Amino acid sequence: MSDALAVDPAEAEIGTRRVKQRGSGELTIRRLLRDRAALGAFGFVLLLIIFALCAPLVAAATGHGMAQQFRDTGLTSAGIPRGPGHTFLLGTDSLGRDVLVRLAYGARVSLLVGVVASLVAAAIGVTIGTIAGYFGGWADLLLSRVIDLVMSVPFLLCALALVSVRGPSLTLSICVIIFFSWTHIGRVVRSQVLSLRQREFVEAARSLGSGPVSIIVRDVLPNLTVPIVVYTTMMIPSSIVFEATLSFLGLGIVPPAASWGGMLSEALNGSLYMVAWWMVIFPGGILLLTTLAFNILGDGLRDALDPKARRVGFVRLTRRRSSRSARKAAA
Repeated sequence: MSDALAVDPAEAEIGTRRVKQRGSGELTIRRLLRDRAALGAFGFVLLLIIFALCAPLVAAATGHGMAQQFRDTGLTSAGIPRGPGHTFLLGTDSLGRDVLVRLAYGARVSLLVGVVASLVAAAIGVTIGTIAGYFGGWADLLLSRVIDLVMSVPFLLCALALVSVRGPSLTLSICVIIFFSWTHIGRVVRSQVLSLRQREFVEAARSLGSGPVSIIVRDVLPNLTVPIVVYTTMMIPSSIVFEATLSFLGLGIVPPAASWGGMLSEALNGSLYMVAWWMVIFPGGILLLTTLAFNILGDGLRDALDPKARRVGFVRLTRRRSSRSARKAAA
């Protein structure tokens, strides 16, 4: 009877750990709701998504298409774009196109590139980093050298070479961004897995006969939630900036399709920003706010998922301030 009721300590440890992982979701949400900066950033991102999804409605409400030119009403007699007003809420560009409508369609491109490229890059990086860290040996050596090789390739030089062969396109932009984005999260995951594979709960799973795939999926990856979520969130603004850079240089979205980087390029190439400030301020401002919002949201997710990291950072900051005060007092 006692043998039937006996519980293997290894099974008990694994079960307890998985229950704690499932129960931590509620605490994470509570911490996130207390972070006003993260909530504000999330609100901005949500509004940006709605703005992008409603781009056709914005065009219908204003009566202005994305590439529709209004040279008679959108430009002055001197050919200068008209500023913000009743007809064009955010003004027009050098061809008399509505800046508001183009911002909405540009948001679609930026969010599509940012989310798709980041998710695919994260999936590649997590897969390669997990394999390299868990199995070690020749797999770790080979994959680590691949990561080093990719990180040594110049981003713009590679983009120029590919565009010269295939021509600029949205698909090519996403592929280039993915190629240069997965290495950072791959390195982080590899270092984390190297530490986790020696932990007691992983050894306990091995002693129970679990295979490598089962251990990775059920025991290793759940403990990588924090770095994966945080780094994926942080990659979204980086991907958006990469896309804007490519479009600014004429290597990304093909005109007349709208993109924030392309809008900035049009304003700066013709020196119109000197008389039409709205052509730079609005696309540049929304690009800046989007990048800032995703970074703040990523910091909030990190603090909510791993409050220890926040406490460690606070302790380090306090120590630095104390040491500075001590040096000033000694002086």
